[in-house]
Amino acid sequence: MFSWEWVNCPPNRAIPIPCTRGHEMGTFRNGIAKLSSWLNWIAGASLVGMMALTCCDVVGRLFRFPILGTYEIVGFLGAAAASLATAHTTVQRGHVSVSLIVTHLSPKVQFIVFIITQFLSMVLFAFLTVECVRYGNELKSSGEMSMTLEWPLHPLLYGMSFSFLIVCTVLSGEFYDVLAKRKRPWS
Repeated sequence: MFSWEWVNCPPNRAIPIPCTRGHEMGTFRNGIAKLSSWLNWIAGASLVGMMALTCCDVVGRLFRFPILGTYEIVGFLGAAAASLATAHTTVQRGHVSVSLIVTHLSPKVQFIVFIITQFLSMVLFAFLTVECVRYGNELKSSGEMSMTLEWPLHPLLYGMSFSFLIVCTVLSGEFYDVLAKRKRPWS
């Protein structure tokens, strides 16, 4: 097994070369990537579930047999889909980024902008992780349930927190790689 390391070559181009150092880190990152892919499959299943449930409810309403709690279930599935897909999107670098201005700046300024934005992103997702756990604990201790189906709400928040923790881990890895000069910002 090997990982890729970025080496600067003249004239200011970077090319990847195989490197045997950091095998443990590569294994950890592969595990995170597989976990985020698994979470993405759950998010996709949530989307399919939302679509199927909505279609069944619409057809059922035509025959005067609506599905009880459809609105709540679709809301739960939507929250699950959005939060669980975030980790995979972060691993794949699928988030929208505006780099038009940044690419015209010097490499040093690009580095500084990357470090600031990446650090703020890590802080945001760390905050979301902690707050979802805190709020989930509050809902669990108070026994808060959904209104129609009376399902507990805290497992959804714990799932969201787990996904945000994965996002924070991915962002931290990229942050470390750029600081260690293993990778260029936004590459």
